[in-house]
Amino acid sequence: MDKLKRGQVGEELATVMLLEKGYQILERNYSCKCGELDIIARRGRTICFVEVKTRLSDTYGMGREAVDSKKQRHIKNSAQCYLMQTNVPYNSIDFQVIEITLEHITGLSF
Repeated sequence: MDKLKRGQVGEELATVMLLEKGYQILERNYSCKCGELDIIARRGRTICFVEVKTRLSDTYGMGREAVDSKKQRHIKNSAQCYLMQTNVPYNSIDFQVIEITLEHITGLSF
């Protein structure tokens, strides 16, 4: 599975999880001049900007570790663009990371 496909699978799983937790999905793969937002969701009057990181292992670190200060700045700027473009009513905003690790465990004895 290539990196793009893995990312799409991770975003789909994250979307399902958010829906099951009562979130409303407003946008997926929102793009603007400042960058891209994987998922924009709403829960009550809170707008959530969700970065999804999908890994096959922790060889290169946890997904959250990839959301460094540069990535955080892009997410924040993209969120501001979204809020200005859409005029969606909200009381608060929340930035979230969803980590998805796909592991294949072999050699088990039952």
